[in-house]
Amino acid sequence: MPDLVEVYRAVNSPQAHVVCNFLQQAGIPAVVDGDQLQNVLGDIGVGWMTSPRVMVAKENAAWARSLIDAEESTDDEPLP
Repeated sequence: MPDLVEVYRAVNSPQAHVVCNFLQQAGIPAVVDGDQLQNVLGDIGVGWMTSPRVMVAKENAAWARSLIDAEESTDDEPLP
């Protein structure tokens, strides 16, 4: 298993999965980490520490972040 690093911290689980799917469609293997916490805690979560994270292999992190940044800055409807 490669070393995974966080490239995006989402507000909620659906947002994390949208970003994860976006990266996967671009050819970057990605996973969502921590969405189970939000499912258990619901909307009363304890803040940023329980927010779901999108994780990729360390060697793909710069590429993934650049794609996310480009999508959010150029799209009329940025990633949620």
